[in-house]
Amino acid sequence: MNSLGEKIKKLRLENNLTQEMLADKLFVSNKTISSWECDRTIPDINMLFKLSGIFHCNLYSLLDQNYYNNIPLEIEIKLKVDDNKRLLNQLKDKSNNIKEVVEKDIYFKMPIKKEYKETLRIRKENDLYILSYKKENTDKTRDEFETIIDNYENLEKILLNLGLEKKGVIEKKRTKILYKNKYEFAFDEVKDIGRFIEIEVKNIEYSHIEEINKLMDILNEFKIDINLITDKKYNEYLED
Repeated sequence: MNSLGEKIKKLRLENNLTQEMLADKLFVSNKTISSWECDRTIPDINMLFKLSGIFHCNLYSLLDQNYYNNIPLEIEIKLKVDDNKRLLNQLKDKSNNIKEVVEKDIYFKMPIKKEYKETLRIRKENDLYILSYKKENTDKTRDEFETIIDNYENLEKILLNLGLEKKGVIEKKRTKILYKNKYEFAFDEVKDIGRFIEIEVKNIEYSHIEEINKLMDILNEFKIDINLITDKKYNEYLED
């Protein structure tokens, strides 16, 4: 049975794409494509959706056991959209579980480490401050820790005195809607960046392939264009 990397390479060649051409379509580096095809790393769920669209193939035909062994515990996708009103209104008609928040995320620069990426963030959500640390490993698994803090000013002084620098600030208005008590839709209006929709599976009840299958059904139900999927994180816009 072909590995995920072998499948990506085979489909790329069948579609007459070089690694550079595929990288341009996905807004990633040539090294990323090479790493996937050599099975050194695996694409995340956002990239798998985009690859299936580029190759005009069934998403599930790409998946293999290696992917399931390394898939992060979270299953979520992000869409960058010009207009979110249609989907927002549809969901408001179908769910009473709606929450609106104003968030301000302060990101700090972390030392660059080859084996993984780190993100340190302080989020102000309404009147609550939350310190969040995320570590994304090369195999796409992720560690995440959060804690509520009651003195933002002192924490900021501690971090700055430890040698960390502020990377920047992301401000957004977010509307959260829980659909079928399982899928959380977050509609984000991000200052100076644009509109986004994040869809996260909140309760993992089945195998990952079943959960991904059900998520795909949700996308089809609401006629969501998978070409809008992006894997770019908000803090990456601070680097542009």
